[in-house]
Amino acid sequence: MALRPWTLRFQNCLLFSQKWIYRSVRSLSEHTKNIRYEIRPLKRADLPSLHALLAENKWYMEMSYLECVFNTDPSGLTVVVKDNGELIGHSGLLAHGDTIVGGGLTIIKDGYRHLGIGKHLFQEQMKAKGDRNGFGNILTNRITFYAPFGLTIMSHIIHFNQGPVDPEFIADVPEGDFEVVSARDMKFDDVIAYDSEIHTVPRPVYISNWAMHQLANTYVALKSGRVVGYGVVRPSDVGYKMHPLYADDPKIAKALFCRLASHIPTGQVMNFAQPIGNEQANAFVVGNKLTSYISMTRVYDKWNIPVDIQRVYSVSTTEFCII
Repeated sequence: MALRPWTLRFQNCLLFSQKWIYRSVRSLSEHTKNIRYEIRPLKRADLPSLHALLAENKWYMEMSYLECVFNTDPSGLTVVVKDNGELIGHSGLLAHGDTIVGGGLTIIKDGYRHLGIGKHLFQEQMKAKGDRNGFGNILTNRITFYAPFGLTIMSHIIHFNQGPVDPEFIADVPEGDFEVVSARDMKFDDVIAYDSEIHTVPRPVYISNWAMHQLANTYVALKSGRVVGYGVVRPSDVGYKMHPLYADDPKIAKALFCRLASHIPTGQVMNFAQPIGNEQANAFVVGNKLTSYISMTRVYDKWNIPVDIQRVYSVSTTEFCII
């Protein structure tokens, strides 16, 4: 398959990674040893080691999600690897076309964080981003830290929630002039078109990889044959993720929520991340007595991407996508 222009641009920016880089680190016994490492593109064979590094730091990102991102576009994913093969760092960017790129995560293994590897990795990723509009989710209390890097255009705030589904909440399933069907029983191109309408930037490869995965339960709301909402629930390393949940109105959203929640075993936790500007989505959090454990702000460095928040009940991912 021919490489897209922005894929080539990423690869050119990562050519520096073939050179080994040296740093010194003091061991726990106060003896100094040389650390030899390289920063290079992520390979598929690296995914298990990356997954282990994330889990070690309680950054739960299931293998199937990492595979989804890698299969969408691996060109902006980099790793830091020691000369003995140990993976000690990662940073990721995911392109959304030629003009937009999202930052996912940057992580350095404990014990190596004082060497400046993370800063070096971040600087190289900024070079790879080029002049495209960059975005990311930033802890609300860390916004000023990222301002010097140009991430100053604030958009919506997302609350991350977790907890078991309340049986009483999903027992009351709304009915109306719509039907809820499995995405596997219809033409998925119609779902992609609806997703693009809300997301504003088409992402057919990513959302197909995510929503049609063998572990995914994906449902679509139809009104007179037209898509008016859809949602996905998938198992994760900790509980289940309901990402995304989009709907044209609260009744449709709750009907989808109830159907999706039926795939979450009793007692298992659900991960649900809603933009707080959607009051009905906030009501879903309250109605299920979910615990909000973190707040993040979406920021851009060139221009804001407007999204119809009132149709977004849970975002599609907390890492690499716009909403």
